[in-house]
Amino acid sequence: MSQGGYAVVDVDDEINDQGNGLEFKTFLPTDSHAPRATSPSPPDVPYSPFNLAYYQTYFDVDTNTVLKRVGMAMIPRPGFIAENCDGQIDLYGPFWTLTTLILVLYITSTLISSITQYLASSHASSNLPLLSTAVSVIYFYGLGLPALVWGATKWLGVGEWGVAEALGLYGYAMGVYIPISLLCLIPVGILRWVLVFGGAASSGYFLVQNIYPVLASADNKMTRLLIIAVIALHGGMALAIKVLFFS
Repeated sequence: MSQGGYAVVDVDDEINDQGNGLEFKTFLPTDSHAPRATSPSPPDVPYSPFNLAYYQTYFDVDTNTVLKRVGMAMIPRPGFIAENCDGQIDLYGPFWTLTTLILVLYITSTLISSITQYLASSHASSNLPLLSTAVSVIYFYGLGLPALVWGATKWLGVGEWGVAEALGLYGYAMGVYIPISLLCLIPVGILRWVLVFGGAASSGYFLVQNIYPVLASADNKMTRLLIIAVIALHGGMALAIKVLFFS
């Protein structure tokens, strides 16, 4: 429509027709050096029994997980690492278990000795050498012996078993002696024998259930004889605990 030389144009329809094709572009410069949120990947640390960096991942575990694994180790079943540790054993739990056992053995043995001396009307005194004995015996059996067993298996050709697995199994196996040590406060001699060697039978069966399949997988049949040494040394450990701390 035209009035006095002016033309009236209805632009709403044109805007609506072209509005769907509008694009908004930013002209702000982008910083190509800005940091991006990326999840760090763990370093690829090669395996070596003497490489400390390799064992850092074995201490990445919380207390609840450790307590759960200690409890599950008291139930002797095969496949402890695969089923209860998701295929990845830790070293914090075994070290915590052994250290706690040392303290519990020393405290309970000291209490038993103090009660005995009190009933005999004699002077009670602390026995610090007993603490040194507990440290030496428990740490050697829980740390030194599994390292020796692992070394023997490597020498005999067992390649699928690492030293961390050996330390983990032995460490968690000793957890059964923590409640047993507390129960040994009961002043009944025969009960203490039953408790200590009952714990030895349970933890020993746990070790056999988890170590023998590894030994049996080797081509060298001599590796299977190691299980006899494992059982004999475990029985000797139980006898040492009874004689040294609860006699």
